[in-house]
Amino acid sequence: MHLFNNLFKKKATSKGIVALSFTSEGISLAISKHTVNLKPKLTHCEFIRTNKKQETLQDLSAAYQLKDYDCYLILTPDDYRLITIEPPAVTENEMTEAIRWKISDLVEFNVDDAIIDYYPLPVPQRVNSEKKIEIIAAPKSIIQPLIDLCISCDLQLKVIDIQETNIRNLATLAPENISGFAVLYLQKNTGQIIIEQEGLIYLNRKLAIGFDRLGLTDSFLSDGQIELEQSSLALDIQRSFDYVESYYNLPPISELAVIPIIKNTQGILDFINKNQGITSRIMDLSSIIDSNLLLNDSTQSLCASVIGATLRNALKPS
Repeated sequence: MHLFNNLFKKKATSKGIVALSFTSEGISLAISKHTVNLKPKLTHCEFIRTNKKQETLQDLSAAYQLKDYDCYLILTPDDYRLITIEPPAVTENEMTEAIRWKISDLVEFNVDDAIIDYYPLPVPQRVNSEKKIEIIAAPKSIIQPLIDLCISCDLQLKVIDIQETNIRNLATLAPENISGFAVLYLQKNTGQIIIEQEGLIYLNRKLAIGFDRLGLTDSFLSDGQIELEQSSLALDIQRSFDYVESYYNLPPISELAVIPIIKNTQGILDFINKNQGITSRIMDLSSIIDSNLLLNDSTQSLCASVIGATLRNALKPS
């Protein structure tokens, strides 16, 4: 899946990749350079809190000569919808329009004014189960201003991608990738569970809960509410494991990797292990990527998806 690749001209050469993601609070930025063996090396990563995104991006572009890099724009989960459906029985050339028609009643925006892409899910092993595809649908009214912002700052926009595939990129670096690997990525108000094997996404579950409701930072919830939220998250994780093991006949998932949150990541591990007996560990991105940078938990939490995007050329095409 190469979201919107054909919309942009490709440069013959570039220094590497600059990956950007825009949130309501600021800009996530990661820069990797091509090494001699063409493997990416992360050279800069930061989250910039700002409400003046164009001025800030212009300053960043000048400071780091971003026009010399291929630019990857990473959408946040609020920018698009993911929908799992059985693929329409049409030719490849007719697929996008057939998908557009099929999901028209499943999204809250006009699909005629949306960008549509998709990728196939692995073939299920359960009897009488149909093959499925994952649809990405994004309204142009949200995407076009982000495109315009990058172009106005003279960035060489090459790819628009989504958060899930870039978290998958990070997961492929773990040794468990061969047998099947689960990653939990929690942000302030939302979260995701990704289960992949050798680069294939078997499950992508969006969570309506973030670390803000788990009692790991300053919390406005009662102890009873916190315990309920923690138990609910642990149950979602276990159900995700059970689903991929049954539906796809994957070997039992033995471990959950947790991308660091802003603070108290250990607290997540403690209650997950306690509530469901799930073995979990912290996925320290500094230890699995090629970089001389020491990334603190806050930077990893806010920049995981853009860091994953800079690894794209080192992986098999998705």
